[in-house]
Amino acid sequence: MAVAQDGNGNIFPITYALVEGETGGAWSFFLKNLRLHVTPQSDLCLISDRHESIKSAYNNPDNGWQNPPSVHVYCIRHIAQNFMRAIKDKDLRKKVVNMGYALTESTYAYYRDEIRQTNMEAFNWIENLPREKWSRAYDGGRRWGHMTTNLVESLNSVMKETRNLPITALVRSTYFRMGTLFGRRGHNWTKMLSSKKDFTDNCMKEMQKEVEKSHSYNVLSFDRERNYFVVQETVNNNECRPLTYFNVDLQKQTCDCGKFQTFHVSCSHAIAACSHVRLNYQMFIPPVFSVRNIFKVYEQSFIGVPKEDQWTPYQGDILLHNERMRRNKKGRPNSTRIRTEMDTVEKVKRRCGICQGLHMRKKCPHRPNAAGPSN
Repeated sequence: MAVAQDGNGNIFPITYALVEGETGGAWSFFLKNLRLHVTPQSDLCLISDRHESIKSAYNNPDNGWQNPPSVHVYCIRHIAQNFMRAIKDKDLRKKVVNMGYALTESTYAYYRDEIRQTNMEAFNWIENLPREKWSRAYDGGRRWGHMTTNLVESLNSVMKETRNLPITALVRSTYFRMGTLFGRRGHNWTKMLSSKKDFTDNCMKEMQKEVEKSHSYNVLSFDRERNYFVVQETVNNNECRPLTYFNVDLQKQTCDCGKFQTFHVSCSHAIAACSHVRLNYQMFIPPVFSVRNIFKVYEQSFIGVPKEDQWTPYQGDILLHNERMRRNKKGRPNSTRIRTEMDTVEKVKRRCGICQGLHMRKKCPHRPNAAGPSN
């Protein structure tokens, strides 16, 4: 199954395939038909784990992913999983994940040096990975901020019961689910389109947060004709770093903070620069976040499946299963996803929301109306 995400953050499946297993032939069949019938456009970013069958199928020129050009990158959760299998160090794993999520090359280099000073074996393991394949700082904005395959995993949980059905029931159930999903979302976005809104609510909500931050900046115009500015922070906006300044280039749509080129929407520094020269920051919002483009995703509706007695006679080959290839598994069928190292979540001690102490909020001595010491 392959999934995508619309400009409002909603996940939707784009293709399904029924195969025997994750083999090279199955992945080649899936990716070839995905490219041919669903995603023929250029500049696509395919995120997956480092499965050798996936890499082989993607690099096969017959499958069409090289022309028009696209890019294949790795899921950071699977990178962390492979790192734990090789190095087995939870503290260093966190630094590896921080390297992947780093928005700037300087932040990437900071965690890289920490790993180098701690464990040379772990450092050499990281260095063998192409940076542009797994880190946001070097991917050129191709990921649009996405670092994991969690979009697919979330739909896997939805389809957990369906995948254990017989083939005919599985296809019917999946088709009906997709029909109702696209019908419901298509109706909702038709109403949004009639409301005359240009961009999605989620996009404008995030933009409003950045606009509020931009009010506290000082903007210095270094090259007004080329729209190059230096934006200086004056108020700490809880960015977990000291106050500093950022270079903003509106022509190249870049900012030293890394958000502008990674998420493809104006950061607070770019918004401050736009306000300084009386530009509308919405001109830098990509069309994928527009209501009209999201409506096009759900514009086509599914049609009902006719009853079997109304089908046209089938004239092709008839496939029959081979009973000798049936695998008899012992025990009851298990429909739960197999958990691995990347599914483990470390328990964090809950702290008081008032004083950050290791006690419950209602027992905090610093809370308002707390009883004072008795005589």
